[in-house]
Amino acid sequence: MTKIGSCTVLFNPDASVISNVESYAPCMDVCVVVDNSIKKNEVSTYFKENPAYVYVDMQQNCGIGAALNTGIAYLDSKDMDFVLTMDQDSIFPTKDYPKIYQLIEKYKDTYSLMGLNVNEVDLSKEIQDVPYWITSGNFVKISDFNQAGRMNEDLFIDYVDFDLGYRFRQSNLKICCLSEYCIEHTIGNPIDIHFLGKTFHALNHAPIRYYYRYRNAYYLYHYVDKEFFKKEYHREMFQSLIKLLFFEKHRKAKLKMIKKGIQDAKHKRLGSF
Repeated sequence: MTKIGSCTVLFNPDASVISNVESYAPCMDVCVVVDNSIKKNEVSTYFKENPAYVYVDMQQNCGIGAALNTGIAYLDSKDMDFVLTMDQDSIFPTKDYPKIYQLIEKYKDTYSLMGLNVNEVDLSKEIQDVPYWITSGNFVKISDFNQAGRMNEDLFIDYVDFDLGYRFRQSNLKICCLSEYCIEHTIGNPIDIHFLGKTFHALNHAPIRYYYRYRNAYYLYHYVDKEFFKKEYHREMFQSLIKLLFFEKHRKAKLKMIKKGIQDAKHKRLGSF
């Protein structure tokens, strides 16, 4: 039997996070909660004092990469085969877990990372090969994760998942999406844009998140692999930027942080802002 543990990263969580994690915790062999919050609240206390969870306090905000590396290292020490990586606010399809587990058993020798779909399902295909996938809702084979080289902690947040996909590709490890099952997951604070009968979304991140997004996208494209990161780089530099300029508030502050992010990327200054 394949042993699966979960690793959920906390950052200033609200009360809804408890029910999110509790929904999938019973499915897991081990449930690790890694806390990146500087100031702890009652949610942190709940996981710390509940023996059903392994609570790891990072003491500060070390970034998503460091938090996941720490949690996965613990699961590795407990001989878990796979880790389910989850953002604190993502909602897992717990009722579908038996079927998801069957797919993991079926494809575990072929794929090193199997991600759930995001906010939609595609019933026309069981799996779909992809070059990378977002962090939340991923089942990652821990031995292959160690082989590929763990999360890049220097990126801090944003694009750690795309970078992981790149290093899996470099190690000849395959990634797929389990198309029939999805998490509920929100990226940023999206604004709906209605144009020519279609609906688009502006991410509407806080300024600091734009710093990391543009810094890391620029760095990975220019200094790691232009071909692999081309799609995401162009999406940031053109599509996302146009939406920000026309539809988001606090544009001056956001553009200032984008400029700073690109400047730091050009000088290869990574890590925490």
